[in-house]
Amino acid sequence: MPDSGGFIYLNPEIFRENFAQDVDPAEADIMATVQKPFHQSNFAANSGPPAWKELPTWYQISESDKMIPPDVQHTFAEQMNATTLSLNASHSSYVSYPNEIAGFILNATKGK
Repeated sequence: MPDSGGFIYLNPEIFRENFAQDVDPAEADIMATVQKPFHQSNFAANSGPPAWKELPTWYQISESDKMIPPDVQHTFAEQMNATTLSLNASHSSYVSYPNEIAGFILNATKGK
């Protein structure tokens, strides 16, 4: 939901079931309260050349994501020729699977 300045928030009343359904409810409620908005102009902003065309890439796929459909995530990962980690996670996989995400990041730093 956009505010008067063009910043977009996820409605706190639907945050948990759409963004963090596998996170402890109290923690998900805190996340909803402190979420950082982004400006809607980000959807139309131009970016430079994608780094994934020249650099190795890693992509964690959240198989229970309600924000970015898992099929789309698989397509992105294939397009980037990314090393992937699939988790039965919500969009908030970094909260519900912190050890797996940390391990994945550490492996990426080692080129694994």
